[in-house]
Amino acid sequence: MMTSTLVAAALMAAAASQAIAEDAGTTLTLEIGGVAPSRGVVMIGLYDSEAGWTSGSAVTGARAEVDGDHVTAVFADLPAGTYGVKMYHDINANGEMDTNLMGIPSEPFAFSNNARGRFGPPSWEAAVFELSADGTVHTIRFE
Repeated sequence: MMTSTLVAAALMAAAASQAIAEDAGTTLTLEIGGVAPSRGVVMIGLYDSEAGWTSGSAVTGARAEVDGDHVTAVFADLPAGTYGVKMYHDINANGEMDTNLMGIPSEPFAFSNNARGRFGPPSWEAAVFELSADGTVHTIRFE
């Protein structure tokens, strides 16, 4: 499925780039549950606009090592505002989202607000959350 390939490519690119705004100052902590214990990595893309969400242009990303069934990822020095998260659990740590013969992801994926899409990622409106100036803890769970 082309959508899963685009999501995987965007997340890989996001994890490779760590461009964070210099005039920022708040912290986003992601508490990620439902992780297959002690296997692989979680690839995370962080988006700050609907345009970025739709095009797959993450503002930053992270690769979080899995050590147990829960992962914590921290993004520091972010400007307060609205954000969305796309992520997948790269169980075999091969650096890409694996899919079946029909292009459907065969590795777990999740979005902020535990939003669900139909035949692709959820809408920005379903996934967006507020990062306050005091910092935010956002919980996401792989289903």
